[in-house]
Amino acid sequence: METSRLFKKVYGCLLGGAIGDALGGPVEHWTPEQIRETYGGNLDRFVPYDRPPSHHGQFGEGERLGAYTDDTRLKHLYCEAIIHAGGKPRAGDLAHVLARAYHRAPDAMTEGFVEEYYLKAIWGRDKVIFGGEPTNGAIMANSPLGLIAACRPDEAYQLGFDLAFVTDGHAKTAAAMMVAAIAEAMRPNATVDGVIEAARAAHLRFARRREGDHWHATPWRYDPNLTFLDRALVIARHERDVFAIREPLVELLEWGHLFSESVHTLVVALSMFVAAGGDVKQAIMGAVMYGRDKDSYASVAGALAGAFHGVDAVPPEWIQPVIDGNPDADMREYARRIMALIAADYRQARRDLDDLQALL
Repeated sequence: METSRLFKKVYGCLLGGAIGDALGGPVEHWTPEQIRETYGGNLDRFVPYDRPPSHHGQFGEGERLGAYTDDTRLKHLYCEAIIHAGGKPRAGDLAHVLARAYHRAPDAMTEGFVEEYYLKAIWGRDKVIFGGEPTNGAIMANSPLGLIAACRPDEAYQLGFDLAFVTDGHAKTAAAMMVAAIAEAMRPNATVDGVIEAARAAHLRFARRREGDHWHATPWRYDPNLTFLDRALVIARHERDVFAIREPLVELLEWGHLFSESVHTLVVALSMFVAAGGDVKQAIMGAVMYGRDKDSYASVAGALAGAFHGVDAVPPEWIQPVIDGNPDADMREYARRIMALIAADYRQARRDLDDLQALL
């Protein structure tokens, strides 16, 4: 089964996200100029961290190359929720996994990392996560939801929205849009433009149902995800160069004080994907050289490009350092188990379709 296109896409998504995170983590907040001055050009290799471990950074010591951050650790909890559910999870499945991770945490670092998400799961509306900021706490980690809803972007969007209880506001819809993009990227004949359009269309269809036609007809209606994404895509499609789009994107997006804002993550990741023509290496490198919360941007862009092309398109020199640098998780095993659940869902869907056909 590991030779199947399905496995390669699932594993490519998981690896691509982890690689983007591990490449961008050590230089988070660095400017492109700082990176080029320190490392002699655009960063295309793993470098050590210059800061100590932290709850929302890397866990290992700084000299360990290829170590990823909390972004990928949270993504693996989404994988666990899928496995726990035996397929598409509900919010309670993710809450169960978060509770287990918190109460069985082997150390204070792990407990501190999962604390915000776990407390949100049990307190609900009474818990204002991360001070009420629209963080990228869901979008940076929820790509596995697009895998388990492969080729069904509308269903994926709803799943992403429902399991984005760890954030709120337009951060929920940004997270759901990315899940829809991943689901569309899983198609065997996926196109770059088709991925973008599927994410936009899923968002608009759900938003119209949720908000009503009158609100959508209001001239001053404001949807930051679409407003900034559409403007950024014009830039990406014109330039077709992940490094050339940085300055105009910074000019477009550098608003607000929060570096880990969800709209930035959505727009930068999708713009890099488009400018790179879906290429894994270019999408990740463009995000790494962007600035701000670059490990999250690169993680999301890498997951999308990895799902689009599959693991064979991931630079081989990037794969083993991330596997070796993070021995606590087996991404290949996650890919096997998620692939098996997708296959089981497919077989059940075929049986259901056959029964429906007999009723027509």
